[in-house]
Amino acid sequence: MEKEELRKLVFDVLRRDPQTHLNAVEYQVRSLAEEYDRHDALKIHEIIWDLLVQGVLAPGKNSLNLNLPFFHVTDYGEECLESGEIILHDYDRYMHDLEAGIDEPLDHVVRTYVHAAQKGFLSGNYLATMCLLANAGERCIDMIVEVHGGNDAASENSYQAKLVKIRGILPSLRLPPQLREEIELHLQGLENLIDHTRDRNGRVRAVSIAHRSAQGALLVFPQYVRSAYRLIAEIRDRSRA
Repeated sequence: MEKEELRKLVFDVLRRDPQTHLNAVEYQVRSLAEEYDRHDALKIHEIIWDLLVQGVLAPGKNSLNLNLPFFHVTDYGEECLESGEIILHDYDRYMHDLEAGIDEPLDHVVRTYVHAAQKGFLSGNYLATMCLLANAGERCIDMIVEVHGGNDAASENSYQAKLVKIRGILPSLRLPPQLREEIELHLQGLENLIDHTRDRNGRVRAVSIAHRSAQGALLVFPQYVRSAYRLIAEIRDRSRA
């Protein structure tokens, strides 16, 4: 089985049995899976180990079984499982959902930076997460400017100047009020994200990034990408008219 399929089943098992051990998880996944191979047990071990490193799981089941192979879902892990934020701990699912939200192939630069940002988050490097998302966000801004003003437009000026230009063209597009409000909100979100790690001159600054800040940025970033691509599509439609 693909690791992505096994990971979903592991999450299902952990929701039902948050205090368990490795063999029990493997047994339950095997009973749920339609096409299980004995080599899939190793993939399950890898998934469990990833979740231990990421803080979703911790060693020990109770006071009598404090060590591996027993483990339990942490408070953080429980929150992720209940809220759906466990998607951040699923490499493939997060990127799949991000790409499924747009009507064309995701720009390879955006994809590369977002995927690296997710890996940074899962390894506990929250500053890297924010910096990489900021780079991906700046690429989204560049793409909007490029489709409106030509290939050389994105190489000029700061991201703030580019955002001023983008906001300046919104009235001429005559978007439905709800769509325009959503795009404006997400453009502001992109600006706030970039500003989090840059000063007003665009220079990188030293900051401390909390887990919650990085987590929130990753969860909301797909909305920013979808709005950027929607705006690009609207600009293209107007240029063809």
